[in-house]
Amino acid sequence: MTEQSITKKIGKPAKVDWRKPKAIGSAGMYLKSFESENPEDESLKLNSKCNFEKRARGLLLRANYSNKLTAIPIAEEDIISITLKRGKENVSPFFLSPMWILLKVGVSKLYARYFRLRLHEYSIDQMKLHLKTINYEMEFIANGYLYERQLSFFNNLNYGNKLKRE
Repeated sequence: MTEQSITKKIGKPAKVDWRKPKAIGSAGMYLKSFESENPEDESLKLNSKCNFEKRARGLLLRANYSNKLTAIPIAEEDIISITLKRGKENVSPFFLSPMWILLKVGVSKLYARYFRLRLHEYSIDQMKLHLKTINYEMEFIANGYLYERQLSFFNNLNYGNKLKRE
């Protein structure tokens, strides 16, 4: 798909407002399932590295599998739902560790987790993203540490009740 046809369907890339910067692209994730309503539509390979780009009238899904790049424009009105599911967290700091101390003084575990001394003190399972549109249904996974960044990106799209968190 050419840049011209993408721009015609979903508009130009979002402009960056330097006074109030917001993410215009999502963090990387991997495609785990892809279903299309039209069999002649472009198909994506499973385990493709993907990210979303914010456009004026929708999203552009960019996928890379073995250096073969694919772009799929998704118009805002075609999006039915976007569901973000946080991975299960395991927080078990040991007595008097830096992470334990920070948690006791009220620091959020999102910051305290970076002060762990051993790997077993904090872990988070991978996050999942489910995107349902009129033409496609896709499931993605990403590192659990990226959940807040992904949530921030999708919140900034202002899609209202189309965005769900689990």
